[in-house]
Amino acid sequence: MNTTHKKNKIHQFLIKEESEKFSPLYDYVEGVKNQINASASAVYVIQGNKVIGEWYSGYDPVTKQKVKEDTRYNVFSVRKSYIGLAVEILINQGKIHSLEDKILDYLDTENQTVCKDISIRHIVTHTHGLRFENNELTKFSTPGTVWEYNGAGLSLLYKIISKVSGSTVNEIIQDYVFQPLNFIETGWEIEYKENLLADVIELEKPSIRLEDNTGFERNLFVSARELAHWGYFHLKKGLINGEQVIPSSFLERTTSIQTPENLTNTPQNGYFWFRNENKYAKNELGEKIPPRAYQILGASGCACLVIPEYDAVAVRMYNKRGNPPSYDYLRDIKNFGNLIDSILK
Repeated sequence: MNTTHKKNKIHQFLIKEESEKFSPLYDYVEGVKNQINASASAVYVIQGNKVIGEWYSGYDPVTKQKVKEDTRYNVFSVRKSYIGLAVEILINQGKIHSLEDKILDYLDTENQTVCKDISIRHIVTHTHGLRFENNELTKFSTPGTVWEYNGAGLSLLYKIISKVSGSTVNEIIQDYVFQPLNFIETGWEIEYKENLLADVIELEKPSIRLEDNTGFERNLFVSARELAHWGYFHLKKGLINGEQVIPSSFLERTTSIQTPENLTNTPQNGYFWFRNENKYAKNELGEKIPPRAYQILGASGCACLVIPEYDAVAVRMYNKRGNPPSYDYLRDIKNFGNLIDSILK
């Protein structure tokens, strides 16, 4: 795909004014790329209306082509932030009443014992108390009492979205965001395209994950710059170059803390976005990052960090699934955020 002369509506008005002060960040990201044996990495930083950091390194592990501006990485769980926005859109439409709705209000054919008392809030904040064991959905705790990161509740949420809307997540987000903003480097892919980057997989051959384009599967491919534009869209609460693309309240709610108030010593979430107002030690946000920041992460090492206090968005990309034993992911992602803070402060 040649995107040289085809920019989305955010890209069109941002001013490119790169700063040398990001060299330490690029060096850090490159060092981690080498440590985890990724073949590619990227950094993209926006502050105000300026692109102040943009950097690309490496190559596709299959084709050996160098990565560039429109190279699209599989962002895996970052897709949950798109699913979360679809939920808020459906709440606004009245098709879902509220986050407090019980999933059995919509899915009365599911296992009544396993799904009892689980709300939509529990699913979007990873507090549903469910796990997959031997491919069976099981309940390991009372909903709203324990935080555990897994995908067990996501399939139930997707069933609700499909049932109440008659649409896919992809179709909903296309209508409300991608088409109005002319996003062309974001999408769930079902067939190979030249700008899709293969993942390096620990102990396996590199591959590209291609599945259906409903918006549920882990095949969302996004360029570093358009993931930064997704973060910018949230930072600006949907107000892009004077146009309110969607109501600001949608993005206020999806990025605000929605974790049950009784859970204090746990990670905090909006609609899947990570927050850290309680200074929980094992949260992925860096210790130095100012309050109100939020972040979304993916299994390939990608991250989109939004820091309202600095009017900034920072994205990093890798293409690595699985990590060597010596690599401390939690420390790495915190270091990334802390380094961003030290540069922007």
